[in-house]
Amino acid sequence: MSKFAFLFRDGLGRLEDKSNNFTAMRIVFALMVLYGHAILIPLGKPYTGTWSLTVDFVVQCALDGFFILSGYMITASAMKTKEISRYATARIFRIFPGLIAAVLIVFAVYPFFTSLSQAEYWSSAETWAFPLKLIGQVDPLAGLPGTFENSPVGHSANGPLWTIRYELMAYLGVGILALIGLYSDRRLVVFWAALTCVFGALVATFGYSGIGEGTITTLARFGPAFMIGAFFFAAREMVRITPAFIALAGVAALAAHELAIGWMMLDIFLASAFLWLGHAHIGGRIGHAVRNVEDVSYGIYILHWPIGLVAFALMPGLNTTQLALIMAPAAILAGWVLRETVEKPALAWKDRLQPRREVRAAAVRDVA
Repeated sequence: MSKFAFLFRDGLGRLEDKSNNFTAMRIVFALMVLYGHAILIPLGKPYTGTWSLTVDFVVQCALDGFFILSGYMITASAMKTKEISRYATARIFRIFPGLIAAVLIVFAVYPFFTSLSQAEYWSSAETWAFPLKLIGQVDPLAGLPGTFENSPVGHSANGPLWTIRYELMAYLGVGILALIGLYSDRRLVVFWAALTCVFGALVATFGYSGIGEGTITTLARFGPAFMIGAFFFAAREMVRITPAFIALAGVAALAAHELAIGWMMLDIFLASAFLWLGHAHIGGRIGHAVRNVEDVSYGIYILHWPIGLVAFALMPGLNTTQLALIMAPAAILAGWVLRETVEKPALAWKDRLQPRREVRAAAVRDVA
């Protein structure tokens, strides 16, 4: 029996230990998306061929992986926080400094790649509406006039930014529930996770047409992924993520793959596998490097698309592999620069702001 004991050993560690592989996993997810877009930028859609379709499936799993890990860690933060302002500030400073920087970079570089004259380009209302559309997530797939017409997807200035809308919606939903006291108890989180999955199942089964059809349909996919991650955190003392559990979840996902809830069942399998891998202990120098890698995942994710469009415009004969080999190191470097020059200073500013609130609160308590 001892030979098979590992099958039933819980692999779910504690986030408090900060000894996990989640940052490295997010970097891998971002690079998976990058490779998928190295196919998309020169070839466009629909995907054709076994390899392209397989890559697209892997990319979709990576996108859901982002939401699963986000749901797991955001729930950990929201359940323990006593101040909703701290939660909101952390979320704002996580998303918007990098997003604003990425939009400004695009706004500065893309005029050199337009087929319009500079007078036509800068006099276009589309040009000046662009930053507001992307930063406000009103139209995250918006483009700039006449840019990158050699690519079938050049009409979108920064395609990956479309998922940020749903990340923000997830943050907002959790924040509202936390504000009114309905997200602090693990049973409540499990309830909201179940309700979200029911919503996803209903939309997948019966469809939806009406106002905000695209947003509702996509929310029915990413919402359950986020809340499945939340469920695994809230239920971590009741649900043991073991290799046997992961295997059973995989079998269930395979059995349900033709059903409307097939993708949701796949997310349960992915969540269990990703969380087990995220807490897996890797020894030696490699493990230390994995656990302490600089978090350049966000920068890779939001900057690789402009890098790919520019590379393909300058060298239109590039195939997918060549484009990916240019995009990957350039995006990693750009992500590191963004991390050092934008994200870290923004987070430091956030940390300076928060203690001031705590000092004021302490002063009020002392006076009282």
